[in-house]
Amino acid sequence: MLDLTSAYVTTFDRSRRRTLHLTYYTDGDTRRRGGTLAGLKARYRAHGLEPPEDELPDHLPLVLEFAARCPAPGHQLLGDHRAALELLRIALTDHRSPYADILRAVCDTLPGASPADRAAALALARGGPPTETVGLAPFSTSATGAVGEGTGR
Repeated sequence: MLDLTSAYVTTFDRSRRRTLHLTYYTDGDTRRRGGTLAGLKARYRAHGLEPPEDELPDHLPLVLEFAARCPAPGHQLLGDHRAALELLRIALTDHRSPYADILRAVCDTLPGASPADRAAALALARGGPPTETVGLAPFSTSATGAVGEGTGR
């Protein structure tokens, strides 16, 4: 049992390229992701599913559970996250994980052809997780160049 747990943690919890949190692939660790997660919770609730409080709503097993319980909106949700699913599928294949076959089966249920490679999947995801710089980097904070100086404030 410990071997299986260790393999799972190594596969999914120690790699950003193999995370089960689908919005990470398109929103990264940005403020935008919070809005996306709130939208997912609202989507679940609109169809009678109360997401657990101890898991993010973009966790793939929860998304798959939603798709099983509510096929039409669940299939749409999977389609909305096609890029993330494809990137995860490719990363699991590269990692030689047996979970890659599960992702391949999920991707095969979605309309259209799967991207041929990681570059095509990244293009589908609009370049991968965005970065977000928060702070005063473009502004001077020195005593002679106070923040906002020269901006008419």
